Amino acid sequence: MNVQFPYAKHLQESIIEEFILESDVMRSMMKVVHEVAQYDVNVLLMGESGTGKEMLAKIIHMQSPRAGTPFVPVNCGVLSGLMFEDKLFGHEKGAFTGAIRQEKGCFEMADKGTLFLDEVSEVPLENQVDFLRVLEDFRFLRIGGSEFIDVDVRIVSATNKDFKDQVKKGLFREDLFYRLHVVPIYIPPLRERKMAIPRMVDHFLNRLATNYKKPGLQVRSEVIDIFCRYDWPGNVRELKNLLERVFIMNDDDVMAIEHLPSDFLWHFRDPPRLMDLEEVRRAAETKAILDVLYRVGGDKERAAKILRISPRTLRYKLNKYDIKVDRMGEPVAAEKGG
Repeated sequence: MNVQFPYAKHLQESIIEEFILESDVMRSMMKVVHEVAQYDVNVLLMGESGTGKEMLAKIIHMQSPRAGTPFVPVNCGVLSGLMFEDKLFGHEKGAFTGAIRQEKGCFEMADKGTLFLDEVSEVPLENQVDFLRVLEDFRFLRIGGSEFIDVDVRIVSATNKDFKDQVKKGLFREDLFYRLHVVPIYIPPLRERKMAIPRMVDHFLNRLATNYKKPGLQVRSEVIDIFCRYDWPGNVRELKNLLERVFIMNDDDVMAIEHLPSDFLWHFRDPPRLMDLEEVRRAAETKAILDVLYRVGGDKERAAKILRISPRTLRYKLNKYDIKVDRMGEPVAAEKGG
C-alpha cells in the first residue's frame, strides 16, 4: 500500500535539491529513509559537514505520519549546562535571573512532531543523564518547575564525528548512544558520488536563476571536469555556495574556468617540486658562492677566506656545481655540449 503524506511537492523538491540519485548507494540510502520514516524509531544520521543531514531529517519527518506537525532543529554543539537544559526543557518564570516569563523548551515545541538533534555527539557529559531520562520516559520538568510535562516526540539525531570513538574515549554515555543509534543512516560525501555533480550543477544554477531573476548560465565542459576532480571537503553545501558566488559575480552567459574564483582554482595548481637534502645543499652553496664572488669581483682567494673554506675546496665546488663567473665575478652560463 502506497501511503500518501502531506507536503509531497515540497518533499520532492527537497530530494532533488540535496539528494539527486545517481548511484546505487544513494538509491539504497533513500529506500531506507522511506521505510524508516513510517515508524517512530530513533534515527541517527552520520556524515561529514555539508552532506545534508538536516535536509535528510526533514525528509524523514515529511515522509512520516507526523508530516504537518512541528519539525524543531537544535544545534547541540553550542549548548552546555543550564543553557542546554533551558533550550531543551524550558523554564518557569523566576527560575533564574533573567527568567521574566515562562518559556517552552524544544521538547515541548516539538510535541507531536520531530526533534532534530544536530551535532548530538557534542552534548556535554553533565547533561547526558537528564537527556537520557527524557528519551526513556518522554516526560520532564521545566527549570524551576514542579509538574512533569509529557510529550510525544520523534527523535532524529545527526553527527559528523566517529560516535563510537566518542563512547570509547568516555566522552559520551554508551547507554545514551544506543538509545539514539536505533537506525543509523550514513550519508556518503560528495567525493564518493561525483557522478551526480553535473545534474546538481544544472539544478542549482536553475534555482539561482529563478531566485535572482537572472538569465541562466551554460557551463563549459572543462568546468564540470574540474568540479569532478575536486574533493569537496564542504560537500554539497560547498558546491552550492561556490555556484552562487560565481552566478552573482558573472555577467556573461557562460561559466568558464576564468569565472571560477582564484581561491578555488588554487587547489589545482601543481605544487612546487620537493628537493632532497643534496639538492637543497647544492642550491644554497651555489647561491652563497656566487654572491661572494660577485662582491669580491671574482677574486677566488678572497672569496675562499670569506666562505671559510680553502681555495682548493672552492675550486672543487665550482667544478662540482658547474659554477662559472667572469673576471668581475658575474655568473656565466655553462656552455652546452655540442
